[in-house]
Amino acid sequence: MLRRRSRRGTGVRGLTQKLKVVVVGNGNAGAALVDSLLAKDAGGVEITLYGDEEVGTYDRVRLSEFMAGTVNLDDLGMRPDDWYEEQNVSFRRGVRVEELNTKERKVRGTDGEWVDYDRLVFATGSSSAVPEIPGNDKKGVFVFRTVRDVEEMLEAAPEKAVVIGGGLLGLEAAYGLTTHGSEVTVLHRSPHLMNQQLDPAAGRMLGREIGKIGIKFRTNAQTEEIRGNGRVQGVKLGSGEYLPTEMVVLCTGIRPNTQPAGRAGIRVNSGILVNEHMETSAENVYAVGECTEFRGQLVGLVAPALEQVRVVVDTILGERKRVYAGSGAAATLKVAGVDLVSAGDAYGHDEECEALVSSNPLDGVYRKAVVRDGRVVGAILLGDASVGPQLTEAVKRAMPAEEIAGLVTGTVDAAAAPLELSDGAQVCDCNGVSKGQIVATIEDLKLKKVSEVVAQTKAGNSCGGCKPLVKQILEQSAGEVEEDKNFLCKCMQLMADDVRGIVAERGLKSVSEVGEACGAGKVCPDCKPALTYLVATANFSGHEEERHARTINDRVHANIQNDGSFSIVPRSYGGVTSPEQLRKVADVAEKYNARMVKITGSQRLDILGVKKEDLPKAWADLDMPSGFAYTKAFRQVKSCVGTEFCRYGVGDSTKLAIDMEKEFENLYTPAKVKMGCSGCPRNCAEASVKDIGAIAIEGGWQIYVGGAAGMEVRKGDVIATVETEQRAKDVMMAFMQFYRENGNPKERTYDFVPRIGLEEIQKRVLDEDSGEPGRLRGRLRKEKAATSDPWLERQAPMTKTQFVGEIGRV
Repeated sequence: MLRRRSRRGTGVRGLTQKLKVVVVGNGNAGAALVDSLLAKDAGGVEITLYGDEEVGTYDRVRLSEFMAGTVNLDDLGMRPDDWYEEQNVSFRRGVRVEELNTKERKVRGTDGEWVDYDRLVFATGSSSAVPEIPGNDKKGVFVFRTVRDVEEMLEAAPEKAVVIGGGLLGLEAAYGLTTHGSEVTVLHRSPHLMNQQLDPAAGRMLGREIGKIGIKFRTNAQTEEIRGNGRVQGVKLGSGEYLPTEMVVLCTGIRPNTQPAGRAGIRVNSGILVNEHMETSAENVYAVGECTEFRGQLVGLVAPALEQVRVVVDTILGERKRVYAGSGAAATLKVAGVDLVSAGDAYGHDEECEALVSSNPLDGVYRKAVVRDGRVVGAILLGDASVGPQLTEAVKRAMPAEEIAGLVTGTVDAAAAPLELSDGAQVCDCNGVSKGQIVATIEDLKLKKVSEVVAQTKAGNSCGGCKPLVKQILEQSAGEVEEDKNFLCKCMQLMADDVRGIVAERGLKSVSEVGEACGAGKVCPDCKPALTYLVATANFSGHEEERHARTINDRVHANIQNDGSFSIVPRSYGGVTSPEQLRKVADVAEKYNARMVKITGSQRLDILGVKKEDLPKAWADLDMPSGFAYTKAFRQVKSCVGTEFCRYGVGDSTKLAIDMEKEFENLYTPAKVKMGCSGCPRNCAEASVKDIGAIAIEGGWQIYVGGAAGMEVRKGDVIATVETEQRAKDVMMAFMQFYRENGNPKERTYDFVPRIGLEEIQKRVLDEDSGEPGRLRGRLRKEKAATSDPWLERQAPMTKTQFVGEIGRV
C-alpha cells in the first residue's frame, strides 16, 4: 500500500483514495514526470497538468528540426487532447498557475479555478534571457523557445536575419532560418563559437564547418543597438558597423521560471532551490528541470532534468531510495551533419590539466580529452561523435586517462567500446536512458530488434543520434539479433511489396478490401494512408476512395494549423504568377480573414488561417489548382529565370519547370517530392539538393536525383547528362514513376536512391533499348490522366461533413 503524508505530514492513503498530483509545466520534464507516474502508479494517482502554451506536450529537443522543416508537429510527438482523456489526466491547456497556497494545498490558474493537491511539482522550465539591448522590443525581434516562436519566425520569412548568440541554441536557430532561404549572420561576443563548451581550436573548426552550410558569423561582436522605426531594420555593432536585417533572434541564454513559487514564499535563488530528493522549502512541493537550482547548479539540458524526474517520482510515491547528486554538463549539437559533443571541463582551465588531442582540420574532425591527475575531467568531439557516450561516461566517472586514450586517438574502434560502459552510463541524453536500463529491458523482454529496444526504452526515439550505440549494445546483450524490417503494416508484419502483390493478385480496389484480404489496416489505422497510396497506384487512380483512410489534410485538401484553421497554397507553375492571380490571392485573404499571406521557400503564395467551412468558397474565388502542399505528393518545381532574363542562363529553366510541373501535378508519391530547375551551373534554384533536379550546362542538362536540404544535406546523384530538353523530361518522368512504384511509404528520394543503388536505377530508367523507361512513362501518363484537382470537390463534397464545423486543435 502506498504511504503518503496527510495535511499534517502523516497518514496512510485509503484503499480508494487517490494521490492528487499537480504538475505545473508540460515541457520535456513535465511530460516525463506524468509518463513516469502513470507507468508506476496509474491507478493510484490523480494528475492535473498545467501548460501555458496553446498546444499539447511536444519534444522541445527537436524544435531545431521542426524549424528546419525536416519534421512536422506530429513528428515532435505533440499529444492530442484524446491522449490526456485516455490517460485520465486533467490537462489545462493554455492555463498558467498564478497563485499557490501551501497551507491549504491548492493552486489557482489563469482560468480562475482553484485545484487541490497532495503533491505539487514545478516543472516550469525557463525563459529566454533577453539582453538589455536598446531596441529589443521592436517588431521583428524574436526568441527561440517554443513551437509558436518557430512558427512566427517562419511566417516572417526574412531575406536577412541576425542571430545574437553563437551558442548551441543560436546556431540551431541560424541553421533553421538558413534552410528556409534566409541570409543569416550570427553575432557572438566571445572569440569563438560555443565558447562555453569548446576550446578555441574546436571553436575555430566549428566556425569553418558552419560557414560551409552558408551561415555567416562574427566573433568578438558586441551588439550596441537594434535599429528601426518600430520594426527591425538593422543592427549596430560596438565597432560602429551596421548590418541591415529584417529579423533579430535573441539566443543569449536562459532564465529559470521561478514564479509563482517565489511569490508563495518558497526559497529561490537563480532557480527554485531543491535538495537531493527534489524537495523545495515547502512541504509536499517539489521542482524539476530548468526551473531548479541544486547546490548552486542550474539545469539547462534534458538529460539531467530527466534524472531529476526519476528522483522526484521516487520521492512522491514514498520510496525515497533515489537521490540526485548533480549532473555533469554535457551538450550535443547536430546541424546539417556537424556532430559535436562537449562534456565536463572542456577547456582544462586548471594549470595542472593536460590534454590528449587528435585533430584533423582538413576533415573537420577534432577529439580531445582533458586530464587532471591522470583522470579524465573533460572531453570534446567534433566531426565524429561516435564515441560520445564513452567519453561522456569517462568524464562523469573521472576514469583513468589510459582507459580511453585509444578512443581519442582513433586506435580503438568505437564498435568495441560499449562493453566498457558501466550500467549507469547514459546512452540517450534526450530521454535519459542508461546502458543498464537498455540491457535489462533487452534481457527481460528478450528483444532482438533495434526498433523493439527503441520502442520499449525510448533510447534513440528523439534525435536518433544514439541509435548506432543502441544497436551495438543489443548485439552484445542478445543471443540473436534480427534485422529490422520496414513494415508498412506492423500489426500484420507486411512489407510494402507484400501489399502491392496482394492488391495486384486479387484486383483489390479499396483499403477496406485490403483489410478483408490480409488484415492490414484492421487492427489499427496507422497504415491506412499508405495503403490508400498503394491501392491508388496499383489501380492507376481508378480505386475506390475511402476518406476514413485519409489524414485530415488529405480529407479537406489543405494544411491544418495549430489553431485548427487551414492554409491554402495554390499552384504557381514554376514559381510564375500573374497580376490577375495575385489579385485573387489578395481578395481571398481579405474575404476569409486569413491571418497571413506568405511567400514560401518554394516560390508560392500561402494563405494561412482559413476556416474549414470557408475552404470550398475560397477555392472557388481563387479559381486556381491546388498546390498539393498538404500531403505526400508531388509539390512543385522551383526555378530561376533562365535564358529569358538572366545573362548567365544557358537553358530555359522556367519553361522546363512549368512543363514538368504540369506533367507531375496531382500525382501522389511515397513521400513529398520537390523539384528544381536551374538555367546554369550557378544553380540559383538549388536543383542539386532537390528530390529531382535539372541544371542547364553548355550543350545540355544534368539530371540529379535524391538530393536533400534538411537537417542532413545530401547533394543529389547525377543520374544522367543529356543533350536535349525532351530527353531531360523523359529521364525525370521515368525516374518519378520508378520511385512511385518502388519507394516505401514515407521514404524520401534521398533514402530511396542509396537503398536501391544509383547503378540499378540508371539501368531501369535510362536503358531505352530495353523498353522499360518507355513503359514507366506510359504508366505514369495513364495514372496522371485519371487524376483531377482535389479542390474541385468544393462542387460535390465526398462526405456531408467534409467541410463542416470545427475539428478542434492539433
